[in-house]
Amino acid sequence: MLVTISIIVVLVSTLALALTSARTAAQVAETQSRLTALKNATIRFKDDVGYLPAVLSPQRNLSFFPVFPSPTSGSPQQMYRYQAQDWYSITSPAEFFIGYGNRIEDGYGRNVGSQSGDADYEEMPRFGIRHPSMDGVWRATDIWASTGQGLLTDRAPAARGDLIGPYLEVENDQMYGRLILDSTTGEPLVDPVTGQVKVFYPGDPELETFTMTERQSLPMVIVDTWGSPIRYYRPLYPVASDPSLPLTGISRVYPQSNNYNRPTLSDFFVLRPFEFQPDKVIDGSHPDYMNGLNDVGGDRSTTIELQAGQFAYFSAGPDQKTNDLIRADMFGLPGNSASDATQEVNEDNIVEIGP
Repeated sequence: MLVTISIIVVLVSTLALALTSARTAAQVAETQSRLTALKNATIRFKDDVGYLPAVLSPQRNLSFFPVFPSPTSGSPQQMYRYQAQDWYSITSPAEFFIGYGNRIEDGYGRNVGSQSGDADYEEMPRFGIRHPSMDGVWRATDIWASTGQGLLTDRAPAARGDLIGPYLEVENDQMYGRLILDSTTGEPLVDPVTGQVKVFYPGDPELETFTMTERQSLPMVIVDTWGSPIRYYRPLYPVASDPSLPLTGISRVYPQSNNYNRPTLSDFFVLRPFEFQPDKVIDGSHPDYMNGLNDVGGDRSTTIELQAGQFAYFSAGPDQKTNDLIRADMFGLPGNSASDATQEVNEDNIVEIGP
């Protein structure tokens, strides 16, 4: 009887592991499908408007990218590559590809507080945007239209013209969610376990504390199948040869220059593969921080896809954890809980690179 029970326990354990593995594989496949859909949406968006979506902050404002420090400031390249790791967006995909904002925010939809009988009340479909203008953020950087700071409140979109989008088909209500911003810091609430931004869905009690109008204005994000926001990356804009030059072009682009390596997606270490296929590895411009923040001799390994890619989408994978400062943390590198830890949190990262 004991032998029989032991065999049953082993079989049940094996079955449980197999089911868990199958479920995880299905979740990975679904997330990969969403990243591919976002890539295709980005291509269609660029075909329509002529440029890639801007990188927005979690508060839906234009995200300011790190400025290359003065040559007299210690280790300027080292500090630049450190600051650059945070230049990505979790709000851009929903903003540009779904277009959930009201008419004041993206030029299409109902004004806040619109009532039955108002001219804009019946304007449907629910999702879509007007052209984001030549600055990419509905004239939020246009000093003639507003303060020009790139804020959500600075937007002055045209409320007429062709409707474009939505570029992304919303499969179900669990594909996207809302962020709740801390009333003190203005930053999104974070899951203490995974370290990822916390996402809320219809019916969550935290959302019920907001009015309907307030809920509709909360930042929206597209999530992976584990409920973490999908990140949108694009290369940093070229560095100005003269920092005093004004920002110009789409979403405050510096004039191009040759005084520093032209940025690529390889500059974002978390996008680099944990493992490389044979003959697929090349050297990038920036070493990562595998030896610590004070060492400039880190890992340069990257791929030609990252060197040539125009944009990328990222999921932290089943463990919902990342180490943004290094490519692979197999040797207990910075960001782990102990000096000899081997948390391989980047091993299951999922990345989709755009053309």
